[in-house]
Amino acid sequence: MRRFLAAAGIVAVDSVLLTFAHPAPVTPLLLPVWALVVAAVIRLRYRSPVAAFACALGPAVVVGGACALLPWSAYQAGRAVRGTTSGSFMTTAAVAALGAEIALRPQQAAQLVIASVVFVLLPVLAGRYVAQQERQAAALAAQERLRIARDMHDALGHRLSLVSVQAAVLEVAGLPDEQRAAVRRLAESVRGAVGDLHELVGGLRAPRPGLTAIADLVAGARAAGVDARLEIRGPRRELPEEAGPVAYRLVQEGLTNGVKHAPGVPLLIRAEWEDDALVLSVTNPVPPDRAPVVPGRGLLGLAERAEPAGALVGHAAGGGEFRLWAVFPLAVAARRPALLGIAVAGLMFGFVPLSLMVGVA
Repeated sequence: MRRFLAAAGIVAVDSVLLTFAHPAPVTPLLLPVWALVVAAVIRLRYRSPVAAFACALGPAVVVGGACALLPWSAYQAGRAVRGTTSGSFMTTAAVAALGAEIALRPQQAAQLVIASVVFVLLPVLAGRYVAQQERQAAALAAQERLRIARDMHDALGHRLSLVSVQAAVLEVAGLPDEQRAAVRRLAESVRGAVGDLHELVGGLRAPRPGLTAIADLVAGARAAGVDARLEIRGPRRELPEEAGPVAYRLVQEGLTNGVKHAPGVPLLIRAEWEDDALVLSVTNPVPPDRAPVVPGRGLLGLAERAEPAGALVGHAAGGGEFRLWAVFPLAVAARRPALLGIAVAGLMFGFVPLSLMVGVA
């Protein structure tokens, strides 16, 4: 919904600017064509921001840069640009567009150069800066995970190893059979705890599995004898980075609950791609005489993990089946400092563009 509102706002603003800010009279029949062109560029942005930026330069040349589409697409391309190839392509396209504008309006060359700086260069730099901040935040989060892993390994691993050694000594000591059996169970539990600790620490150090790993998870369950089936409907789209591990964890929890509470019944994992969200669910038949499932720590933990990703998680039993589901929006508002967001918005769409618009158009 937020995506459609942004697109409608840009189309409306550019249509108003074309009508009132352009010096030459505008034919009314040109407005629908202009709106379709702007909407097509906005649509292209969600597939290739760099290509959308290059396409937005064409309408900007026609109207002299007085449009909201150009700084918006430049900002989005700045956030998405990776490597020197795409950067060189953007630079070449921007220089070519500026050259075409100067050739069409040589008497406004100075104003066109200033407009290119305001409408193209500054939004691109702002997008690059925001993307860099997001990558730094992700790197800091990864470093924090590694620190937690090292602390857990050093503290708990040392103590569990001592307990394991002491239990091993008692196993070979001359104890009665009943006490020796109890010590053996204690040693096995400690060794299992050490293995769980190593697995947990390894999970903190390694990248968390995401949406692409769900197929392997279901295949592993089928190899273990679980009647699990995965259905994917609709073309796949891009999810926020935080949503992938939550989606994987939901399917994992659904498979675990199905095997635990309804062994032997078929499990259906369905991923439905909507226009603005991914609906993920795990369902299994429930006998009518089975007691209702009480939410445990796993389901509560899923709800806590889903909140940062902007997802909604729930479960329901009805119609002879139990269903664990989640809705993941395709776009989550990025967490940026408020002052930075206000400054970028004011810079791109506020005082400076409005002050130059009349002179450039």
